[in-house]
Amino acid sequence: MTKYIWLSHELSDDTPAYGGGESLIVKCEKQIAAGHSCNSTKLTFSNHLGTHVDVPYHFIESGKKISDYKIEQWLFHKIKLIDIQIKPDEIITLATIKSVLADIDDVDFLLIKTGFEEYRHSDIYWQNSPAFSDEIAAFLKENFPSIAAIGFDSISLTGYQHRELGREAHKTFLSQDIRIFEDMYLSSITSDMHISQVIAMPLRFENADGAPCTMIACVG
Repeated sequence: MTKYIWLSHELSDDTPAYGGGESLIVKCEKQIAAGHSCNSTKLTFSNHLGTHVDVPYHFIESGKKISDYKIEQWLFHKIKLIDIQIKPDEIITLATIKSVLADIDDVDFLLIKTGFEEYRHSDIYWQNSPAFSDEIAAFLKENFPSIAAIGFDSISLTGYQHRELGREAHKTFLSQDIRIFEDMYLSSITSDMHISQVIAMPLRFENADGAPCTMIACVG
């Protein structure tokens, strides 16, 4: 039987922000309980807060924006989930990725479950998040021609203690047109599940270099 699983976190005023930055600000503008005709809320937040996608324009001036992708490019059908338990401040190397992708023919969305989600309500989540080697992008593009995106359960491709490496990794992935989905909710899926589809719906706004996403996995 097919079932659907959320892959995105709910936004809230305690959503962790990269670098310890400002979280979601929620302001109640109207309340039925206060005599208004309806309930209405104003939200203020960064486009890189919570579960979100980075597209090339985030680091490349001439790069693609959210609006440059067709609807079907937000639907993924060749999904691979790899489970690699990562320690705080660890660098995810090419060797680590190679070791768990040896028997895979092709993939369009690589999900990397690091277990770091367990720290999401601690400062460790942003202060000591893992970093990704910039060598991984070229390897994925060369060996998996359909690769279009990676996603993971840590706050950023850039580990806060490895910021220079992270900037280079962002540029390398995005220059290969590999979209980066950060701060995903992966605790409800396991590597033995058959994920037939992932749907990623970014918030659409003009000139977007990235956007919060609602994400769903179709399992079974």
